[in-house]
Amino acid sequence: MILTDARWLRELCSGSEAAQAGLLTGTDLRSVPSWLGMGVTARLPERRRLTRAVLAGLLALVVAHALTPDRARAQDERAFAYSIELAEDIEPPVGRALARALKDAEERNASLMIIRLDTPGGRIDTMRSMVRDIVGARLPVIVYVHPSGGRADSAGVPLTLAGDVAAMAPATNIGSATPVWDGPAAETESEDQLLQDLQRKSVNSIVALVRTLAEDHGRNANLAERMIREATNVSAGRARRERLIDVVAPTEEALLRQLDGFAIKGRKARTLRTADLPIRRMAVDVTEEALPDDMGDESSLLRSFVYAFGAMASVSLMVYGVARARRPVRRWRRMRHRRKLMRR
Repeated sequence: MILTDARWLRELCSGSEAAQAGLLTGTDLRSVPSWLGMGVTARLPERRRLTRAVLAGLLALVVAHALTPDRARAQDERAFAYSIELAEDIEPPVGRALARALKDAEERNASLMIIRLDTPGGRIDTMRSMVRDIVGARLPVIVYVHPSGGRADSAGVPLTLAGDVAAMAPATNIGSATPVWDGPAAETESEDQLLQDLQRKSVNSIVALVRTLAEDHGRNANLAERMIREATNVSAGRARRERLIDVVAPTEEALLRQLDGFAIKGRKARTLRTADLPIRRMAVDVTEEALPDDMGDESSLLRSFVYAFGAMASVSLMVYGVARARRPVRRWRRMRHRRKLMRR
């Protein structure tokens, strides 16, 4: 028994046995209007809506994730050189800035780091902390005394020698690393003797440090020692001729070209491939406890926005799909309740 939509509805609402029998036995269920939301016909649209919503949400999330790679897994697919400038006295904020930059470079999967150094010196404890960070970094670190007219005096000497590559720009100098007492003057002979002992201990400790760093990288340890004991200071050209440093280059680009095929010595021994390596210069603010700003990646904020938008869109689509899928069920329940009321 097959009834038209309008007649079937009237018969069903009036409690007609024929209509109910037709529903159970012979009614063509495809002829039932979809807006009725009957339980039998609602199951297929419900599943379709739910499936479509879930798939659409997952697709939006995948697209957004593809546009914004996760920083921890591989934020930079292309190899690059991470470059920062430290043109400050060697003080604790500078040491913390270097530690943050090294961590950031490792998280970004940088091929190497370039530290553009220009310093008159600074505190010994901060210098030692920075040396530990450079030596302990997983990626190669190039300490580059830059720009022309710059210097690596005093605490800058151990920092330069700590680099896996020690480089200088033309018209720069390095040396004068004898430690000096920066406290009150001695007032008695015993105090003067104590200060002399402290000075001698400090000199010997730093000499051991620079000799270790120089020998570990195959550099001139004797010249490094004279910079501590005798305050020797030399130009970039002389430092290169006497094997205190590895390279003299006018720019970072020229530096990387010269370093292509360079064999690093020491704990991080490897051969560098830097001929066409792009340089990403990072702005480091030593006054803030924040990661360096990437001056070469201006789209990072936009990609973060796209990722957040995609995530919200996927969740919204899923919620909407579930709500739409449940709507026929609610209609069917209302219809069933109305039929019961009409039968009474």
